[in-house]
Formats: sequence, C-alpha cells, structure tokens
Amino acid sequence: MLAVLLGLRVLIGMGAAVFVWFSMVLLIGAPVSMVSILAPVWLGGLTGGVVCSLFSLRQGLSMAGVCGILLMIGFIWVRHGMLGMPMGENTFVTLWPVWFPPSFYVGAFSYMQFMRLKI
Repeated sequence: MLAVLLGLRVLIGMGAAVFVWFSMVLLIGAPVSMVSILAPVWLGGLTGGVVCSLFSLRQGLSMAGVCGILLMIGFIWVRHGMLGMPMGENTFVTLWPVWFPPSFYVGAFSYMQFMRLKI
C-alpha cells in the first residue's frame, strides 16, 4: 500500500512539473535563447520539488530525485527515441531535459530549508 501511495505522489509531483513547464513554454513561445529553453525546465522542476516535499519532508529529496530522473528519461526517450530527433550541433540545447533532476532537488531542498526556518 505504501508503494502505491509513493508512486501516486511521484506522479503528482511529475504532473505538477509538466504542467508548469508546458504553461511556461506556451507563455514564452518558440525557444530563441538559452534562457527561454531553461527557464521553463527550472520553474517546472522547482515546482515539482516543492510538491514532492509537501507530501513528506522525510522522503521529499528522494521523491524529487526520482521525479527528475523519470522526467529526464521520458523527455529524452520521446524526443530522440520515438520522434527520432537528431542531437544537433549544440548538445547543450538538445539535452535540456538533463536539468530536471537538479531543479527538482533544489526545489525540494529549498522548501525543506524554508520549513526549517519557519518552525
């Protein structure tokens, strides 16, 4: 039962991150600079990390890490595996999903620090 609950929490954290990422991509429009590529990833990851820590402060960092890694693997698999997009000449721009795990972790850690200072 706890594994199912943990899985649902991970899915909710990933869903929150994808919602914020998608909203920011629609708001910014076509990526024309490095900031317009990485800003939605970082804002989505920070949101997802905070959502993971909202469920459990004890498991927040590990849930955030798992969410970030799953989103990174999912985006890379869809982009390069299913759609067959080439790597391109600028791999930093092509591999933007790699920034999901650190952004999730920073979001979860900053929320935990905020809660520690608040108490």
